[in-house]
Amino acid sequence: MPIDTHSTAPQTSQALIAELLPYLRQRGFEPGERLPSERDLANSFQVSRNTMREALIVLEAVRVIERRPQSGVYLRRQGRDVSVDATVLEATAGIPMSPEAVRELNEFRSIMELQAIELACLRRDDGDLAAIDRVLEESARRLSAGESLAEQDAEFHLAVIAAARNQFLLRAANSFYLASRERRQFYFADATNARRSLAQHRRLRKAIAAADPDQAHECLVSHLGSVERFWTSRLSKPR
Repeated sequence: MPIDTHSTAPQTSQALIAELLPYLRQRGFEPGERLPSERDLANSFQVSRNTMREALIVLEAVRVIERRPQSGVYLRRQGRDVSVDATVLEATAGIPMSPEAVRELNEFRSIMELQAIELACLRRDDGDLAAIDRVLEESARRLSAGESLAEQDAEFHLAVIAAARNQFLLRAANSFYLASRERRQFYFADATNARRSLAQHRRLRKAIAAADPDQAHECLVSHLGSVERFWTSRLSKPR
């Protein structure tokens, strides 16, 4: 069965991935199902086999697919097998998340950041506080100018997590904030959300500077709860 592709072939493996991911969804491949061969995919998407191979290597690395020697390319299970980085790739490709995936990603964020902020209270130094302050200053400037705080929100939380001095927490957080970019842009389009978020960020900074993990934990629970309620109210609305 021929594959529907755009009239203009993708020029890079990254552009090709942005077309392959929706294709896998739209064609309805089941976990464990064999996909068309590398040669057939390259012909259908009008790219070289090297470009297709590079794209498949990336998809294999993030556990979207698996390549079996002397057998072919197979789709992995979405839930258990696919990595967080695959979620980032799908978000970059504009593939919407299901309500269940959004809830689970927010739950993952809460678990990760509540642990990170307690470590940040114990491990932060003056350089960490200075980095946090720079983000807060830029956030205040942008808010006054009526500009979005979508990127500053990510920068603030990543600066806090960096103060925890755990590279794996920071890597996981970076993946979360890449995957949630579109939702942050929507959230911070509302100036009320931006003002509330900045006020909560300032309270979090104060607790971290005071090395008070209990206060930081309480502030972060309140902060994440505001975001969670915002999205829950929208996910529960009938489409």
